[in-house]
Amino acid sequence: MKLTNILDYWLVGDIIHEAKEDTRPGDVYVDKRDGEIFLVLKYINTKFGKKWDGVEFNFKPRYGDPYISAGSSTTVPEPKAFEGHKKTKLTAKHKKAIKKMLKDPENLDQLDRAGSNVKDIERYIR
Repeated sequence: MKLTNILDYWLVGDIIHEAKEDTRPGDVYVDKRDGEIFLVLKYINTKFGKKWDGVEFNFKPRYGDPYISAGSSTTVPEPKAFEGHKKTKLTAKHKKAIKKMLKDPENLDQLDRAGSNVKDIERYIR
């Protein structure tokens, strides 16, 4: 059994309780309404609570190729941060498309202006 599986459960007496699912940098969420993918990069502590900063990708545009819809995007504070989103994993097709997007100079400029680090995105899509 892997250490991550052991940490997901904790034992009280004879009852095993599943630990609350926690958001971590590198997690991927899909918006149920429009299908945009949110890649979590880092958290930000504010006076309202913990917010998450990340990059949004649109893989199902009405026309054209997939694109980066937001170079930097923050969520609402933690209790309702990912309400309306479903946690998922990136497929090989998505990873390949993101790598292609990161080679485009326009997208690199957009990420640079937004303050997102390209190396963080590359690390989390591996």
